[in-house]
Amino acid sequence: MKDILLDIINNDTSYNKSATKMLKRTHPELWDEIMYATSFLPYEAKPKQRIWHILNDTYKIPVCPETGIEVKWHENRYLTYSSFNASRKDVAKKLSKSIAGNNHWRKQDPNKSKKANNKFTNNFEAGNHKPWEDRNRNQKEYAKKSKQTCLEKYGVENGSQTKEARDKVSDARIRNGATPKHLRSLRRLYYDAVWRFTEKSWRNHFDKINPARLNRTYNALDHIYSIQQGFRDSIPPYIIGHWTNLRVIGLVDNSIKGMRCDKTKEELFEDFELVI
Repeated sequence: MKDILLDIINNDTSYNKSATKMLKRTHPELWDEIMYATSFLPYEAKPKQRIWHILNDTYKIPVCPETGIEVKWHENRYLTYSSFNASRKDVAKKLSKSIAGNNHWRKQDPNKSKKANNKFTNNFEAGNHKPWEDRNRNQKEYAKKSKQTCLEKYGVENGSQTKEARDKVSDARIRNGATPKHLRSLRRLYYDAVWRFTEKSWRNHFDKINPARLNRTYNALDHIYSIQQGFRDSIPPYIIGHWTNLRVIGLVDNSIKGMRCDKTKEELFEDFELVI
């Protein structure tokens, strides 16, 4: 059954990768087997959730490592924790253990600080440390120098922007349940590309997009010409994600707007071309 599912997914040529959603109609016998194998799930569980269990050979709902409560299904994966508080507690425990090792529960050595100070004093007297007045540096100049060094060494201003770093992040997301790029639909790839340009525009042109400095906790970053319409019209992602097509509006207004476009395609290109 697992091999058949993998073959169906890998050979899915539908517009929005909907082969798994249509299994009940296209492969009724296979769907009956899937329903039987995942009978521990609620009847209203989505096909994607049931198929996840088959592909991962997991026949029970995962539980939160902190509370032991079953976690919720979200889009294409299970959440790791049952609540935000549970995640904070577990992370705090791991952090504490990583810092102190297996002795994280024991009392600290009262002489530890003295030993550290003596070690620093000995190194300072031996000339291994610069005097404090020689360590003072201009933070802006230091940051500028760091960017320049990274640019010369890796071709980018920040190490997190290198291909190796981005591949590590991508691999980690896939391990946590994200869909690999070669299995994503064209629509999903388009949305991902638009948001990459959007976040870059937000960082580089914050004052132009949000001159009133509205808090995004209570407001939304809106694409004036919607992403969905941009996908339908085959407009390049860098134009939809450009700062001239972005604004900050209230959450309610953004919800009401939906996929509506508040500027025409002609206005979209005119605004973009005026600033390039």
